[in-house]
Amino acid sequence: ENLVVPMRNGLCSQKYKPVDYKHLYELAAVEKMASAKIQLKIKKAEQVSKINKEQTLLKQHRQVWWQEHKRLNENRQKVEAEIKTFLDEASHKHNFFLHMRDLEHKLSNERDTYQTNIVVPIWQLKENLKFRLSEMQCCLSEESRLKSKISPVEMLHQIQFVKKQQKAILEFLIIEGLASERELEDLFSFQALAHSLEEKNGLFLKVPSALLSLECPYPDLKTLIINEYRKLASGYWSKLQEIDEQLNVLYRNMEWKEEDRWVFQTVINQYPSDLQRRRTLYLDVLQRYLPHKSRHDLVVHEKAWDRYHFIKNQRRVLMLNWAQARKAFLIKAVMTVAEASAAHETEVVLANTRQKQQEICADLKAEV
Repeated sequence: ENLVVPMRNGLCSQKYKPVDYKHLYELAAVEKMASAKIQLKIKKAEQVSKINKEQTLLKQHRQVWWQEHKRLNENRQKVEAEIKTFLDEASHKHNFFLHMRDLEHKLSNERDTYQTNIVVPIWQLKENLKFRLSEMQCCLSEESRLKSKISPVEMLHQIQFVKKQQKAILEFLIIEGLASERELEDLFSFQALAHSLEEKNGLFLKVPSALLSLECPYPDLKTLIINEYRKLASGYWSKLQEIDEQLNVLYRNMEWKEEDRWVFQTVINQYPSDLQRRRTLYLDVLQRYLPHKSRHDLVVHEKAWDRYHFIKNQRRVLMLNWAQARKAFLIKAVMTVAEASAAHETEVVLANTRQKQQEICADLKAEV
């Protein structure tokens, strides 16, 4: 009924005031402005929160990086000292190490020359640019800028020239470094393969000399001991082959480039396992170092890497178990042969005693 009243009274009835749309627009504008201010405050708060989060992450990263830098620096100094000691001791015996020392001096001189010709001028240019920028900031008026001898165009040309020069040098060094890495990888892979095969043959397929040199009075017992060793080694050998095959399959299924794998592995190893928020930190760093990889790709590779690392630990445990089982078998074999030798000596003594008794009895019968 209340809805019908306006129609009865008509639009021109004095009971109803006309709507002030202008005032409503003003109220809506005020509300919109207040809403915009609130949204701006929310965006600023989000930006501040994002910046604070980023700074917190970078601070935690810097702590980890500093510890890693300290560790690597200590290892580098230790290795360099060991290499120097080794070269000093071996250079008196072999000419090869004398050539290595000459090569070390040559590389050191090349490094000093590079630093003098390339690194020092870049730092000087940087300091010069800082000084010129500070001068330009002091020139507030247009007249003082015109009077100033600073030429931004000249500065820009100089910077571009240095950039081109450094780019060419870096490209040459990258190509040379990749060639050296390929040579070292080929040499290392060949030596590692040969060493791995030799190591496996020595640990599993070859009968230890300690068993072959056992002096056992019973040849059948020695043969039985050797066969038991081969049976034990064969069991561990088959398990090792199975684990190695799983590792090879996992490694082949990782569709990442070798460089990306190296970055992933290096970053993971930098963050200790007992570090708080370890996974969050190394995933954040990986997204920075590998921007062409999505977070999903990183998580998938992380799972595959965890699986690979788990199986690799199984392989390490298997090798430790095999070393313990091999040692225990050798000790048991030596003890068994020693017991057999003692038993054989006892039998020989008993046989000699029995023979002497028989001879005495025969002599007594002859006298009777």
